[in-house]
Amino acid sequence: MSKLAKMVRFGSMSILVVSMMNPVHAVTTQAATASSMQKASSPQDFMQQATNELLQKIVEDRPQYKKNPELLYQIVDSNISPYVDFPLVAKRVMGQYYRQASDSQRQRFVVVFKNSLVRTYGNGLAAYDHQTINILPGRGPVSGTKASVQMEIINSSGQSIPVTYELQRDGRGDWMLENVVLNGVNLGLTFRNQFASDMEQYHNSIDQVISHWVPDLPKVHQP
Repeated sequence: MSKLAKMVRFGSMSILVVSMMNPVHAVTTQAATASSMQKASSPQDFMQQATNELLQKIVEDRPQYKKNPELLYQIVDSNISPYVDFPLVAKRVMGQYYRQASDSQRQRFVVVFKNSLVRTYGNGLAAYDHQTINILPGRGPVSGTKASVQMEIINSSGQSIPVTYELQRDGRGDWMLENVVLNGVNLGLTFRNQFASDMEQYHNSIDQVISHWVPDLPKVHQP
């Protein structure tokens, strides 16, 4: 685990997953389609609707995925993929090495990166314990194509953990998640530093880095 990841530690992987969700009881409106959710009236509405939809599905299908864990990963995949710009995020994670990579390597890393996060979130969902989550009000109207959504998570010990979602509108005007800052730790930057470190470890072999990729996720300290 990297030095940065050791700076913030929590007892389980669930805190990272919780940072991608909001309690299912917080919004009682019927789940909307991906397109209408992405074009919600505000970034806060978009994040709240998207996370509620995921948790609702998790609650409804819990008996099924307890018998078949792969179903849990399918649920996570289908509920987060429409809202995360994985090609853009993977490109940023590769950093300067993106130019060195072939088209095949770039496409392979997108798939590996996405699958690794889906499985990580899925594993964390199994440990989800209904922490209190508040999406904070926005700071006025959104202008342009970028926005940030602030959230706080209150864990079982009463500790408040800040989370920032960085969003960007795509060419269709839909909101897409492009980065998460968890308790001051920029996950996109953390993964980018990890990729660079892995390139040194595997003697600048992009294929080896991709083959051995496991996201080095920070965890939040619980006093």
